[in-house]
Amino acid sequence: MELFFTTQINGSVATLDEQESTHCLKVLRHKRGDLITFTDGAGKLYEAKISDTKGKFCQLEIISAAERAERRPYYLHIAVAPTKSLDRYEWFLEKAVEFGVDRITPIIADHSERRVFKRERGERVVLSAMKQSLKTSLPVLDETAQFKDFASSLYLESFQGAKLIGHCNPGERRELSEIISGLPLLEGKKRVIILIGPEGDFSPEEVSLALEKGFTDFTMGESRFRVETAAVAAISALYFLS
Repeated sequence: MELFFTTQINGSVATLDEQESTHCLKVLRHKRGDLITFTDGAGKLYEAKISDTKGKFCQLEIISAAERAERRPYYLHIAVAPTKSLDRYEWFLEKAVEFGVDRITPIIADHSERRVFKRERGERVVLSAMKQSLKTSLPVLDETAQFKDFASSLYLESFQGAKLIGHCNPGERRELSEIISGLPLLEGKKRVIILIGPEGDFSPEEVSLALEKGFTDFTMGESRFRVETAAVAAISALYFLS
C-alpha cells in the first residue's frame, strides 16, 4: 500500500503539498480519478480520490476516514545525542519510527562531537519512515536541547513514568530488560523516557545530575554499542518486553 501524508484537510477536501504531489503524480504516475490512501499523522487513515491535478498541488476528495492509531502498550520519549556521522543518526531516526516512538529529542552533552542538528532534515526522515512503515502517528521531533537544560526541565519534573539513562561509567547498574519488565502501567501503558549519550558517553557530572533528577541508570550488558545501536536496542527492548 502507498501512503501519503497531509494535514491540509477541510471537510471532505484535502490537499497534498508540492513534494507529496510530485511524488504522487510524477513519480508514481497517479492521475485524476485514482484512489489513494493518506494519513494526517495524528492516527487517522483516509481513502480519497484524486479530484484535481492542475498546478503544483494535488486535490483530493475524501471518501472515508478511520481511526488507526498505533495500539502500543507503551509511551516512549527517547533523547539521543546526535552522532558525528549524520547518516548514522538518520538511520537511528528511521529505525526508531519503524519500531514506534512518540517523541525524540536530540541532546547535546559534554562529550558531543556533533553540536548542530538540522531539525527540518530530521523531520523529513521521520516522515518518510512513518509512510514507509505504514504508520499513521507521526512522532514529535524536538529542537536540539542542551543536556543540562533538558534534564532540569519542568517537563521532566512533571513526567509521569520511568526516567532512564544508559551509560558506561563505573558503578552498579541494573539491566535494562529487568527494569522494563518491572515497569508499572499508567493508564494502560508503560511510560518511559530514555537518555542515550554521545560517542564519548555521558560525563560523570551529567550522570550525577540525571540521578539527582530522578533518573535510574541502566546497562545493556558487557558489549559496548555505537550510539545509534544502543538507542535502537533500548527501543526494541521496550517493544518486545512491554
